[in-house]
Amino acid sequence: MRKRSITSEKTEEANIMITPLADVSFTILITLMVLTPVIMLSSKLHVNLPEATTVEPSTEQNISITITSDNEISINNELVTTKQLANILKETIRQNPDNLVLIRSDKELETGTVMNIIALAKKLGARSISIATIQR
Repeated sequence: MRKRSITSEKTEEANIMITPLADVSFTILITLMVLTPVIMLSSKLHVNLPEATTVEPSTEQNISITITSDNEISINNELVTTKQLANILKETIRQNPDNLVLIRSDKELETGTVMNIIALAKKLGARSISIATIQR
């Protein structure tokens, strides 16, 4: 009979493969990251919102102020100087106090210029002021 020594035996090391574990963990993490906003945003209440369309106000009844990028100003398609602006706008608003003051300004124009025109129109008695935009 042959004696066997414990130290002379070859023992295999136990290895745990963590690559599949990491793959599964990352897959679960990505799935949760994608689904969490969907779950959080879904609402239990279902509401049918009303449909609406925007209607462009009639330009015949508006007081139209147009300002170009070169600071040229017109009131109802009549060119005015900066000095004349207050007097003509005051008279126009006095004749039509309920009409909408529609400000059409170039997008390159400084915001301060438009704000000054709005402040002037309010000071002169305009009841409703709107800034024209292009519908998307």
